[in-house]
Amino acid sequence: MFQNRMIKAIEKVMLVMACCLAFACGNDDDPTAGGNLTAAFRDEMVNSAETLNVLSISGNPDFVFTATITEGDSWCSFSRSDRVLEKTAQVSDGDIFVYFGKNTSSEPRHATITLTLCCGNSLQVSFSQMAYSSSATYDRAWGEQPFFRENNDYVYKTYFTTLSNRQKVRNYTICYDVDKRVAHWVAYPLHRCYREPNVGRTDAWSYDPNQQKPFISESVQQYIIKPYGTGYARGHQCPSADRYSTKETNYQTFYATNMMPQDFDFNGGVWGDLENKCRENICSDTLYIVTGTCFKDGRMTRDSKGGRMALPSHCWKVLLRTKNGNLRKPVSECRPEELIGIGFLFENRSSTNGRLVTYSKSIAEIEQFTGFEFFRNLKPEVARSVKTQNDPSAWNIR
Repeated sequence: MFQNRMIKAIEKVMLVMACCLAFACGNDDDPTAGGNLTAAFRDEMVNSAETLNVLSISGNPDFVFTATITEGDSWCSFSRSDRVLEKTAQVSDGDIFVYFGKNTSSEPRHATITLTLCCGNSLQVSFSQMAYSSSATYDRAWGEQPFFRENNDYVYKTYFTTLSNRQKVRNYTICYDVDKRVAHWVAYPLHRCYREPNVGRTDAWSYDPNQQKPFISESVQQYIIKPYGTGYARGHQCPSADRYSTKETNYQTFYATNMMPQDFDFNGGVWGDLENKCRENICSDTLYIVTGTCFKDGRMTRDSKGGRMALPSHCWKVLLRTKNGNLRKPVSECRPEELIGIGFLFENRSSTNGRLVTYSKSIAEIEQFTGFEFFRNLKPEVARSVKTQNDPSAWNIR
């Protein structure tokens, strides 16, 4: 619902806002006399939790202009650390970054950048930041979403995709740590529609191309185009085999932001067994999964370009679904006896092997171990009941 409201708001803004303006000043063959210049913000509207927008400038690469924050100067800056309200640049310098804080007020706010040319002409480009929302990066209808936890190093991002039935859906949501360069968790729904028809594995290893917001710089992502080269596997948090509906859907699972370094034997052994068992539990209702990492020993490793990233000491999953698999109602409306939940916790080592039942835990135990609180859309009394369950046989795990 929140996403729909946001899309409608953006559409309204696009109708009334000239977000991409162009003008000419002088002869294009003479950069000192001016030339064609075009400016556009990457996002005409950002949500309350975002802290960066990007202004793209195009035109004669030698063209010089001055950018001034003429509206929103109390909350915007051209510098992340200082108050910089004006800067002079050339088109060849590339994008201009506008920094700001989260909007904690109940009102939206607006910013305007004025670009002044050497000939005295100017143009203005604007964007808006939405009013505060506690679910700015979530949708409350999504059954698998953990509770929000504030941290300056965390980026919460949802990747959307279009399935083979032409339905636009969320693919998965991440809590990405830009310091560790690994996601703390990846939350995703699992249903047959995400796997059919089987288009197969793309192996399209890549950075998050930032075609969807918020922006996550390549500089804080793992280099995964080639294997790490350090004895660890590029482990998916949202598995590739859970996303075979379209090539786009599968391609997104190969983003660096979805990867965690895992011991090879563990990744190809009991961890893979658990992923297969999750797929065996697909039902008519949606199976909700959160996969994640934990960093208890401070170990680090490197990607094949030498970039440092945190090495998970543990990997885990928590699962939630309806008991009979065919209730056809949201988990937020279910009674305790209508739901089943379970967790699994593993050390990220080659010695982690054997039967899955050995590693089963209650969701409450995983919460205590990780510090994250899961399935926030359950009613409190339902959550208390479901999160204490630890019955592997209910999941056909023995």
